[in-house]
Amino acid sequence: MLSLDRLLKESERIEPVPQVIHQLMDLVDDPEVPVSEITELILYEPVVTANLLKLANSAAFGFKKKVDSVHDAVVLLGLKRVVDILLLNGVTRPLKSAHQGYGLEEGQLWKQSVSCALMASDIAETIEAPEKHTVFTAALLKDIGVIVMDRYMREAMDTIRRSMEIDSLSLVAAERHVLGIDHAHLGGRIAEKWNFSEKLAGTIQNHHLTDEVADIPQQTAIVYLADCLCSMSGLNGELFCGHYAHYDRICRQLGLPEEKANRIMSDFYSRKENIYGLLAIL
Repeated sequence: MLSLDRLLKESERIEPVPQVIHQLMDLVDDPEVPVSEITELILYEPVVTANLLKLANSAAFGFKKKVDSVHDAVVLLGLKRVVDILLLNGVTRPLKSAHQGYGLEEGQLWKQSVSCALMASDIAETIEAPEKHTVFTAALLKDIGVIVMDRYMREAMDTIRRSMEIDSLSLVAAERHVLGIDHAHLGGRIAEKWNFSEKLAGTIQNHHLTDEVADIPQQTAIVYLADCLCSMSGLNGELFCGHYAHYDRICRQLGLPEEKANRIMSDFYSRKENIYGLLAIL
């Protein structure tokens, strides 16, 4: 069985999320915070500003005038899109490698994480949920524990697969059975170590809804549903698919009719290649 302390120690090799990302998340979901305060925060981060301007000036957006400042980027792209770009750039680099223990090729974990974040964002917009960027970031980082557990999964893969097939276990249940811990629980603990809020860390840790809880927080429900939609679309790796036990219950809780959930899924799938191409610039 794996030691949580040992895994958390190993997680120190993952590049931590920049401090500016923490500050952005504290500000951006507060409607009383002026846009100028958020813009000023970005201004003092040279690398963040450079990446934002590089993307804004790319052919993907095709603006006729050069985007030479954070202010111009916010005006032309909109604050929500700018913040989404910064979150994607700030937290996804560790996800881009191959993770063979989970059967994920290079870039596949990154794609399924980005897909879940964007679908979660669409769900949050549709139901007018507060704290949209907390939901976005939780969905983006929900599988951060995979990075640390990958090498142990390579050794346990045959046993994990047998547990999933013979005992009809989900991936997280099989991980717990064979290794003593699952990637979602580890991801939540890593988020705590990175000083994320209790709400964000809890959403990452519980997004598979493997623990029986009477009241599921809205942000956790949104990330769970987005993950289901990614699995149904074939965007998730094979091991991450196939368990939708709470799907109907979560749709009801969120007040999201199945036809609207299907529309969110199909709309994203139709534009996914354009999205991946755009984000590859980062």
